Amino acid sequence: MLTRRRFVLNAATLALASKTRLLAAQTANVYRNPILGGDHPDASPIRVGDDFFLTHSSFDYAPGLLIWHSRDLINWRPAAAALHRYYGTVWAPYLCEYQSRYYIYFPAEGSLRVVHADHPTGPWSEPVSLGIDAIDPAHIAENGRRFLYMDGGRVAELTADGLAVKTPPRKVLDPWPIPDSIRMECTCLEGPKLLERNGWFYLNVAEGGTAGPGTSHAVVSARSRHAEGPWEFSPYNPIVHTPSRDDRWLSLGHGRLVDTPDGRWYITVHSYENGYRTLGRQLMLLPVEWTADGWYRIPPGVTADAAIPMPIPGTSQQPFMDPSDDFTSPELGLQWAFWHEFDPARFTTGNGALTLAAQGKSIAETSALTTPVGGHSYTVEIDVEVSPGCEAGFLLFYNPHHATGILISPEGIGARNPNGFIPSRQQPGATRATLRIVNDRQEVDFYYRLPGQSWKRTPESAEISGINHNVLDGFLDVRPAVYACGSGKATFRAFRYWPRVNVPA
Repeated sequence: MLTRRRFVLNAATLALASKTRLLAAQTANVYRNPILGGDHPDASPIRVGDDFFLTHSSFDYAPGLLIWHSRDLINWRPAAAALHRYYGTVWAPYLCEYQSRYYIYFPAEGSLRVVHADHPTGPWSEPVSLGIDAIDPAHIAENGRRFLYMDGGRVAELTADGLAVKTPPRKVLDPWPIPDSIRMECTCLEGPKLLERNGWFYLNVAEGGTAGPGTSHAVVSARSRHAEGPWEFSPYNPIVHTPSRDDRWLSLGHGRLVDTPDGRWYITVHSYENGYRTLGRQLMLLPVEWTADGWYRIPPGVTADAAIPMPIPGTSQQPFMDPSDDFTSPELGLQWAFWHEFDPARFTTGNGALTLAAQGKSIAETSALTTPVGGHSYTVEIDVEVSPGCEAGFLLFYNPHHATGILISPEGIGARNPNGFIPSRQQPGATRATLRIVNDRQEVDFYYRLPGQSWKRTPESAEISGINHNVLDGFLDVRPAVYACGSGKATFRAFRYWPRVNVPA
């Protein structure tokens, strides 16, 4: 009897182990959204052979138009930047290939421009102005003629080299009628994306506004036999849309189609996460199926929050890129971007240190150096040393007027509330400390450690859930940042990121 019971137990254990391995194998073959955590909106992916590349809005940061590379559409790593100076706010770029040359059409300060290169990772040309005041460009060609779509359902013909406008913009598409039952921010006909397939031209547009109520924004599809139209709307519209403000992923929209080498189709969209708008618009991927009558739709039952089979079989979803930096490279890492400038004369990096010259009298007058991250909770840490007269700090940064963090200056170490108030100071005269920020589901604590001493927590903490576009405008996110103001310089060492709140002492 004892032997029989032992055999039954062993069989059950083996069955459980087998089930666990099967579950692990199944998990390895699926992914979950987002595929890029943190603010990576208006993505523009393309496939080049077996490789995928994308860029996205860089807004007020430089270097801009970061180029990401992937082999499976899920795991992305930065490979290059197309813009190495600050050209103004950059929205909704469009990466495309035409006759073995690559182009990025993009608006900067509302005026359309283009850069071009022989490879998606560059080197990219200097921007060429197209002389059009618009946003959200998209390129398509038909029989050697090149066209550029833009917001408002407008299209202009380009010259043969794609670097100038041949005819002025004209309207060829009116908005799809949004049902009265859907609560939207605005009509906002924008975000065109184009594709030619099987004798049809397909045009995606965004409608509904990219923020506002949780049910705003949508992907709307139309098709035509010609690149200039006339267009007919899909019977499956809206292709992508958040049906309820109680859903996890809000304001789903701005979609572009991309295929895999074996003929599978997907669409990238962006979305705010319910309760975490501080993370900005995160990048999502959804499968697409083509119908017998030549339209496409999201397969029934598939949602943005589901476990979805990997686009490339045999691959698995990996953690997001770790932005930690030891500053050993003489070049600034691609995870970093400056607010409203890129001045190589202001910083040096290498040999384990980033040195940043002080600029301006306050956070509002300096250019912070930032890196976007995803996740509800994380810890970031950096070692800071200041020269006489310099104030330097470590922030969770939305813009210069809305940031919270911990700083070191001649007055001492202090925590800065999101409204800019510093209630108290500790350790006056300190010139070096390791600073730590713990973001625990948008409630934030601050710590510091002087050389050779133990960690201390500041008396002040912060709450940041209101620091988002719906409140402050700007289409931005809250991200870790460093800054230096006053006089002299600050030296930063050993930037660390943990995707959790518990870290080594």
